[in-house]
Amino acid sequence: MPISARMILPAFFLVPLAACATAYAPTVAATRCDPARHQTLVGMNIGDVYLPPQLDYREISPGQIVTQEYQPGRLNIFLDPKGWIARVTCG
Repeated sequence: MPISARMILPAFFLVPLAACATAYAPTVAATRCDPARHQTLVGMNIGDVYLPPQLDYREISPGQIVTQEYQPGRLNIFLDPKGWIARVTCG
């Protein structure tokens, strides 16, 4: 049975999509804020950081207004103007 372009064409477009499904290992695997473990993020660029999807976190840029409610499991990531992590806190 000859292979037609109809059979090959869909497979040709699915190959690049398979590459998008690659999972990245978290930079820090903790799923709750852990100051000792998350301190390793300081000095890294936020674009190079992969965090677990279960981790509650927020990125805070200079001058950004943030709410003051306390959530002990949440990681606060303070960024400098260029996106480098300056400090991290819990809450």
